[in-house]
Amino acid sequence: MSVVGAGVIGTGQAQYLDVVLQGGLSYSFSVHPSEPSVDFDLHIYDQNGNLVAWDESPAADAYGVVTPLITGPFRIAVNSVQGMSTYRVEVFA
Repeated sequence: MSVVGAGVIGTGQAQYLDVVLQGGLSYSFSVHPSEPSVDFDLHIYDQNGNLVAWDESPAADAYGVVTPLITGPFRIAVNSVQGMSTYRVEVFA
């Protein structure tokens, strides 16, 4: 995989992307806003709605790593804590 989604969000907004991940592989997630002054957070949920990885740092970019035990759907949440920007979400196995 590579870019799995893109969009525009502003302060207090969130967008969600759904992906299917294969069990036993490690996946790296990243959110890259085009504006360096924003604060975007990343939350990754498993098929049961459990939060399995997150990055709530004050940096513009956000990162996470997930190694699912079984193949299934995962939800990526991109939240804008501060600022508006276009962004892209990348996933690499």
